Amino acid sequence: MIKLLIFTLLFIIQTIYAECSDLSQAECDYWSVYCQWNTENNVCEEIGGGGDGNVVYGPFEIGNFSQTDGMQEGSFYADATIYYPVESTDLLTSIVLGPYYGGDQESMANWANYFASHGIVSATIQYNDPENDSHQYRAEAIIDLIGSIKLENDRINSPLYNRLNVNAFATSGISLSGGSVQLSAVLDSTLSAVVALNPTIITEDCDLCSGADYCICLVPEFLDHNVPTLIIAGQNEIDELPSYDGLLGFDQYTNTPESTDKLYYEILNGTHDSASYPSATGGQPAKLALNWLKYFLLGEDNYCDSLIIQPENASQFLT
Repeated sequence: MIKLLIFTLLFIIQTIYAECSDLSQAECDYWSVYCQWNTENNVCEEIGGGGDGNVVYGPFEIGNFSQTDGMQEGSFYADATIYYPVESTDLLTSIVLGPYYGGDQESMANWANYFASHGIVSATIQYNDPENDSHQYRAEAIIDLIGSIKLENDRINSPLYNRLNVNAFATSGISLSGGSVQLSAVLDSTLSAVVALNPTIITEDCDLCSGADYCICLVPEFLDHNVPTLIIAGQNEIDELPSYDGLLGFDQYTNTPESTDKLYYEILNGTHDSASYPSATGGQPAKLALNWLKYFLLGEDNYCDSLIIQPENASQFLT
């Protein structure tokens, strides 16, 4: 019996310390304390490993819970998962993360784990209809989820009970959600920061866009907000998305008010997925995004100077 217990213990230890990259998705999910599934590359990665080693994860152990664990369900979204720093004693700030067109909330789990490891509560959102919900509807869903997160501060059984700064929220998203988070800032001027990753945007108005096909255009009136906005885009995105000419990251930067704190980082030879997960593009987008949040969301003034240092792989860097 003793030999059997020893054998079993050794098997468990060897399994835990096996390479995450050797695990299937089901096994990766089972060992979620140590590993996370990268949906972009269909591979299991070590939490803290940053995929290809280019990302430094933060000091906090990460926990997570979802709607099935008691949080309020939303009217504008189907589901949500909240990732949080387990041992942090600070009053916690939060960010909502939106996926790409057709993507599910798990596609933003890497970003959520990354930010949560640095002390930021990070919520991934599942839209009601990932393929058909408009940019505007997604923005409303993101604001709806922020309302649900705030209620966690008062829910006794929540891991975030009495731990949230309910006045400090940011929004982030990739591709279609990247444009939606800009619209979320128009809807809620109390947001602390926006991080738009490889953003696209579709705004329709037959008065302001009277000369455009299908009444779709981008003009400053659509992005009239004062929320500090970081836009990370790829230099070659227009080659992949010619139908979005005038509606990509640089266009969103130029149509965001001059009075708004804003930064545009264009990745040299970058494609539409060049900021799709933290370890992408050498981890530089993740580093800049985290510094943006530390300065504008967490209020850490010492990160100000880091935001004006141009990355080596930038084809454009405007602020």
